[in-house]
Amino acid sequence: MELENTAGKPWRPRNRISKFVLCAAQSPAQKCAAQSPPKAAQFSRAPASCKDHGGVFRLHRGSPLLQKDKETQRVGKACVRCAHNCSAEPGTLASPGLLRVLTWCLDKIKMRKHRHLPLVAIFCLFFSGFSFTRAQQQAVIEVNKRDIVFLVDGSSALGPANFQAIRDFIAKVIQRLDIGQDLIQVAVAQYADTVRPEFYFNTHPNKREVMAAVRRMKPLDGAALYTGSALEFVRNNMFTSEAGYRAAEGVPRLLVLITGGKSLDDVSQPAQELKRSSIMAFAVGNKAADQAELEEIAFDPSLVFIPTEFRASPLQGVLSSLLAPLRTLSGTTEESKRDILFLFDGSGNLLGQFSAVRDFLYKVIDELDVKPDGTRIAVAQYSDNVRIESSFAEHQTKPEILNLVKRMKLKTGKALNLGYALDFAQRYIFVKSNGSRIEDGVLQILVLLVAGRSSDSVDRPALNLKQSGVVPFILQAKNADPGELELIVPSPAFILAAESLPKIGDLQPHIVNLLKSVQNGAPTPVSGEKDVVFLIDGSEGVRSGFPLLKEFVQRVVESLDVGPDRVRVAVVQYSDRTRPEFYLNSYMDQQSVVNAVRQLTLLGGPIPNTGAALDFVLRDILTESAGSRIAEGIPQLLIVLTADRSGDDVRGPSVVLKRGGAVPIGIGIGNADITEMQTISFIPDFAVAIPTFRQLGTVQQVISERVTRLDREELRRLQASVVPLTSPGVSGKRDVVFLIDGSQTAGPEFQYIRTLIERLVDSLDVGFDTSRVAVIQFSEDPRVEFLLNAHSSKDEVQNAVRRLRPKGGRRINIGGALEYVSKNIFKRPLGSRIEEGVPQFLILISSGKSDDEVDDSAAELKQFGVAPLTIARNADPEELVKISLSPEYVFSVSTFRELPSLEQKLLTPITTLTAEQIQQLLASTSYPPPAVESDAADIVFLIDSSDGVKPDGIAHIRDFVIRIVRRLNIGPNKVRVGVVQFSNDVFPEFYLKTYRSQASVLDAIRRLRFKGGSPLNTGKALEFVARNFFVKSAGSRIEDGVPQHLVLFLGGKSQDDVSRYSQVMGSSGIVRLGVGDRNIDRTELQTITNDPRLVFTVREFRELPNIEERVMNSFGPSGVTPAPPGVDILPPSRPEKKKADIVFLLDGSINFRRDSFQEVLRFVSEIVDTVYEGGDSIQVGLVQYNSDPTDEFFLKDFSTKQQIIDAINKVVYKGGRHANTKVGLEHLRLNQFVPEAGSRLEQRVPQIAFVITGGKSVEDAQEASLALTQRGVKVFAVGVRNIDSEEVGKIASNSATAFRVGNVQELSELSEQVLETLHDAMHETLCPGVTDISKACNLEVILGFDGSRDQNIFVAQKGFESKVDTILNRISQMQRISCSGTQMPTVRVSVVATTPAGPVEAFDFAEYQPEMFEKILGMRTQHPYVLTADTLKLYQNKFRQGSPGSVKVVIHFTDGADGDLADLQRASEALRQEGVQALILVGLERVPNLEQLMQLEFGRGFTYNRPLRLNLLDLDYELAEQLDNIAEKACCGVPCKCSGQRGDRGPIGSIGPKGIPGEDGYRGYPGDEGGPGERGPPGMNGTQGFQGCPGQRGIKGSRGFPGEKGELGEIGLDGLDGEDGDKGLPGTSGDKGSPGRRGDKGPKGDKGERGDVGIRGDPGDTGRDSQQRGPKGESGDLGPMGLPGRDGVSGSPGEPGKSGGFGRRGPAGLKGNKGGPGQQGSVGEQGTRGAQGHLVPLVLQA
Repeated sequence: MELENTAGKPWRPRNRISKFVLCAAQSPAQKCAAQSPPKAAQFSRAPASCKDHGGVFRLHRGSPLLQKDKETQRVGKACVRCAHNCSAEPGTLASPGLLRVLTWCLDKIKMRKHRHLPLVAIFCLFFSGFSFTRAQQQAVIEVNKRDIVFLVDGSSALGPANFQAIRDFIAKVIQRLDIGQDLIQVAVAQYADTVRPEFYFNTHPNKREVMAAVRRMKPLDGAALYTGSALEFVRNNMFTSEAGYRAAEGVPRLLVLITGGKSLDDVSQPAQELKRSSIMAFAVGNKAADQAELEEIAFDPSLVFIPTEFRASPLQGVLSSLLAPLRTLSGTTEESKRDILFLFDGSGNLLGQFSAVRDFLYKVIDELDVKPDGTRIAVAQYSDNVRIESSFAEHQTKPEILNLVKRMKLKTGKALNLGYALDFAQRYIFVKSNGSRIEDGVLQILVLLVAGRSSDSVDRPALNLKQSGVVPFILQAKNADPGELELIVPSPAFILAAESLPKIGDLQPHIVNLLKSVQNGAPTPVSGEKDVVFLIDGSEGVRSGFPLLKEFVQRVVESLDVGPDRVRVAVVQYSDRTRPEFYLNSYMDQQSVVNAVRQLTLLGGPIPNTGAALDFVLRDILTESAGSRIAEGIPQLLIVLTADRSGDDVRGPSVVLKRGGAVPIGIGIGNADITEMQTISFIPDFAVAIPTFRQLGTVQQVISERVTRLDREELRRLQASVVPLTSPGVSGKRDVVFLIDGSQTAGPEFQYIRTLIERLVDSLDVGFDTSRVAVIQFSEDPRVEFLLNAHSSKDEVQNAVRRLRPKGGRRINIGGALEYVSKNIFKRPLGSRIEEGVPQFLILISSGKSDDEVDDSAAELKQFGVAPLTIARNADPEELVKISLSPEYVFSVSTFRELPSLEQKLLTPITTLTAEQIQQLLASTSYPPPAVESDAADIVFLIDSSDGVKPDGIAHIRDFVIRIVRRLNIGPNKVRVGVVQFSNDVFPEFYLKTYRSQASVLDAIRRLRFKGGSPLNTGKALEFVARNFFVKSAGSRIEDGVPQHLVLFLGGKSQDDVSRYSQVMGSSGIVRLGVGDRNIDRTELQTITNDPRLVFTVREFRELPNIEERVMNSFGPSGVTPAPPGVDILPPSRPEKKKADIVFLLDGSINFRRDSFQEVLRFVSEIVDTVYEGGDSIQVGLVQYNSDPTDEFFLKDFSTKQQIIDAINKVVYKGGRHANTKVGLEHLRLNQFVPEAGSRLEQRVPQIAFVITGGKSVEDAQEASLALTQRGVKVFAVGVRNIDSEEVGKIASNSATAFRVGNVQELSELSEQVLETLHDAMHETLCPGVTDISKACNLEVILGFDGSRDQNIFVAQKGFESKVDTILNRISQMQRISCSGTQMPTVRVSVVATTPAGPVEAFDFAEYQPEMFEKILGMRTQHPYVLTADTLKLYQNKFRQGSPGSVKVVIHFTDGADGDLADLQRASEALRQEGVQALILVGLERVPNLEQLMQLEFGRGFTYNRPLRLNLLDLDYELAEQLDNIAEKACCGVPCKCSGQRGDRGPIGSIGPKGIPGEDGYRGYPGDEGGPGERGPPGMNGTQGFQGCPGQRGIKGSRGFPGEKGELGEIGLDGLDGEDGDKGLPGTSGDKGSPGRRGDKGPKGDKGERGDVGIRGDPGDTGRDSQQRGPKGESGDLGPMGLPGRDGVSGSPGEPGKSGGFGRRGPAGLKGNKGGPGQQGSVGEQGTRGAQGHLVPLVLQA
């Protein structure tokens, strides 16, 4: 019989978990005769009696029917009665079976507290006449059944106290289990020299009786301990049917042994028998027990638990660890259906050790029953992302999956994102589409291998994984963080630690046993013992949300394990008075607490006095008489829920409450003050703020998790990091230094940094003898704003802070800034009181990740005793932790607009931490050596930049170093690079610690410039490098054993000694490489390197690429990564073939000389060679121009890359006095970018003009460039030498395609940058340029506003008038947009507002003129102005009167909504539907809930998260940018616009001229009556009085500020002449003499020594095939027999390989004829300032 739906079709469950338990029966009179099944509509609610209708119980999570209410129990019993009264028909399931299954289903309903157990797929149909086949009967799996025996040591050696603790421990375990005849059964036995069963499985039917029997136990007091015999007894006598064991049902058997000593008999044989019998044994023993013996008894060593002693507290510590596997594991090794994912660490942590891991995985899978309907296997690797090797849907047989595992390769990857991997596994692997049977209720298991610390957070993914029901096992290896892993598993028993990766195979039997024995169902989290008090705001402001408040409390209570020995709950309600609803000892079970919460009624009252309520809780609730266990050390949690600001002080009561041992958690709703919540909360991070009561559901899970996890150990850890608040009267001396980011990235939000400092200073007691403040800015380098002793009052500091402006700069060098601060700011002469023991604080505010190393400078700063607190936007969390005092003082924000929320979190440590506490925290900080990877190396390039090398030589050396660096694996833990130049002096360019990435190193090398100078002092340079580069402070890791390399480029002989410091370097293990040209002294270079094999010479530096491989190989294995490993995410998609038409326009005038023009041609050839890859469709043309253009070749002329390059190399220098770029560009438009020349413009192929010019055009080329751009051609412009950037910018289409270099040698530096931009242009990913046809763009803008009902907006809002005027002026001057050509967009503005009486208009749409502002001021007289739905409707009607084709925008200034928000949202949507492009809201001062109003906005693109406010410094620019983006989108169809960062605000302008005198004012009102007149003239002098008594002695004045530095003293007398000095060094060689006459021919000399091996010659010609047969070779060894292979499929032709890199630089051309004298050149630029001279000491001798 099938169940039918209302349509009469068979009904089957479609949900992923069968969610219905159907109970239907008929009266006995009907004798269960088969009747038509009731329709689905009849099953909407269970009736009181099941003989009338069928009943339905929904079992999905969160359903209100899933509750232990009376109705559920009553209906369940009724159904059971019906089943009993129904006689079974032949072939149907017997009534006892029906009863058993139904009872089990109802028990599952009662077990609703186990929310984390996945609901088993079950569909119980109880209809008379419904037949179950035998297979269907077997499909009913009762997964939570298990029979557990507790075998307890009862020997006399244990003692009464220990036995009592064990007895209480067993009671606590049983209390947390679901005891029942159809669930978990328990038996207990004691043993010593004999065994005494206390009770059997069938002795007590319910938990209450079992608990009573356990508490009545008395110690056996046996003399000896025979554990082996006791195990035999249990196996033979307790796990029997007579004792109540459910053998027929196959219920898992578990044994918990609790012993306090070593057994006197053998345990090996009994332990083996237990395992053969599939009895899973757990072992709990104290220190007196033999751990090896316990591990032998236990099913697995992870199931051994050893508390320090048998006392209440240590046993409590192992309770949760024991419960998790006790509820989950079964002991049976028979596999049922299960899906197992092996998710293995595939990062660099496994380099060189992956084969051991792969073999381990192979062996584990080989022991599992892998088949489609049995165990399914999935395999994945993870590092920075996840690579799925095989999903559950693939490789479903054992041979298939084993073959895959055998072929697995290590994924590799830099980061280890464990959190991402867990989330990925849950979302994309444990899903039906990938073969998982999670929806069928099949057990899901995760085996996770972790070999390092995760780079991301695992908290949330781990929680989601637990809630999904996946059972995790973790294999811990190498540097994995155990604390991090414990967040993922139910208990530490699920973590198996490998001694090392090569020995991971030792874990194979353990993990196989666990995988076979684990049963369905993840463990329920244990709340542990704690007292939880809810303090609820019951004032009138809560009335509407009170039901939601009660529901929240109810849900939290339902997540707790409520009981007298577990969690106790109390509820207190308060307003202006306090009322306890029930105490901690009022209710001792969860259902009673829930019922009491449901019956709560609102207290009422005008205002919540939270401070008084906190006092009440501490005084009257957290006491022993009220049920609190605070005296026993049980955690006391207080959850405060309030919806308004407190009417009294909360700071004092919250401090007292925390000192009293309570842990408050503040939840603020609506108008509650988040700062108040942070003050109340145990730590500020515990505070939660939500906008409405409806959002309580979103934080319920977070609060429940927090309450569950806050056990004694967690609180102990938190208390160690949270210091108590200082009492009033404690010294308030503090030195606070703000180190703030002033770079370009921080510039746009710098005002928020400034505001935070102002607010913090305002909260401090600033003074010379209290708190001192300093501010330092940094970017590339630090800049002192003011020191600690600069200001002595709060007002002075505030004024100085208000004057702060961002310093600018592109880089964020935090490491350098920290080093500067530690060495220069925290010093006594500069105001620091560090030597007096005053706490020293550093507040670091950064806008991103540091561009230099921070490790050493951060450690040095903390070793000084400074407490750093870090705030960062988009920074590296690990970097911040390294800098900060502790992880609790690391604060991350997504934008600096969030800084106000951190004020209280920063003030707490600043105002409470003492110097001693700082020292304690710093003392606990370890400074581990930085992680060093296997390819790490420190390489310093020491480059000769003397006169002998010349600028050309430096250019070639620079290019060569760039080539080398590109092949190095640059990174903080990999290869570090430093560069030094030298001649007669040393010029350090950057140190080993300066740059952290390859890109930044390459940028720095490209900036190298020729220094010049003579003579060449190589010895001095070697000394400098040894002392200043190969040291820890410069970033060298020489102390960590990282290989050190020096690469010396030399172009001549040194004038000083080189041997001494070469030996010093050699003894330090620094490998020296020498590279020189023909001018060097080879012996000298060999002296430096001490190894002829490390000396490399070339004739001239342009030939350096010839020795690149030899130099790279000389570094050895360290430091080099020949081919960086690819990230195997998915097979890389084939790159899209490029299409483009490129025409080069080359300046052929005297701006370039003939040899320079050849360099230009070489640059063009390199561009073409690199861009043009196999399969590309690229056409190239070339035009040379001076005053007129010449076509060298057209786009259509050549079809292959080689033909094009050959044609470029044949171009002959044209010459000419002038260059007219305008004519050249016009020529391109008319003659090259046309179909006749081969242009594919009409086929939408990208068109690119590439201009290279060496000087200013004789005619302005901007119009010609614009005409070309409008035709659809992107214009690239490269300026060389005598042309400025502005001129180049006029030629280029936009700033992204404009480049400039100082000379032709620097063109090679541009290659990479030009190629990237050219690549984007060919793929059309550059910022959209001007389209083919310019469009007119007209905007109509309505500016509206509203104001407070009781205040005039023009009066109450300071600066409103001036801001409106500035904004209207700014938006009326819009610049041209991408499709408007030369014409500017027109902006017409109307100012209108709404009053309750109707609309008020200043003027209709018109282009704004300054005189119109008077009309706006005329609106002052009418107020209030309101924001309602009618306001937006007014704007809608106004736009209908405007131009139909215009872009319509509303800018509205508001102080809050005056009408219903829902009506406003509908009106806003109507505006949008009407065609209005944007509605932008600007918040006035003190506007509440601006974020809520932002729901009305639309059209703001990517800037919705930046609310606009009137007090924004650059509001006019912000709105102008908004209009520009809107116009681009509406008029040009551009979805986004590339725009640079807004520059720093300019300096304050000069004072304007004095204005003309104003008009005479109106006659004033009569003034008030005048006061006393002026003092009259002095009278006559009186007689002199007597001398008075002396006054009291005055108070001693405070210490004065240091005086100014005195003037220089007089110059002393000249000293006596010193003794004659030592003889000086020989002078330099004299000038070369004139050649003498040629001598007679001498006799033939002796034969010379054999010369050095020459450079390898070119390959010879290929040999010809010989027709003669060679001699027969020797027979080879017999090879092993191979497996017969299948015939392979013919392979397809391979893809063309990537083109090679740049070719070597070609030889120099022939020397040309001497040219005539050129024109007189222009005056050169002023040279750089010379180095500072040396200070010569004056020696005076007596």
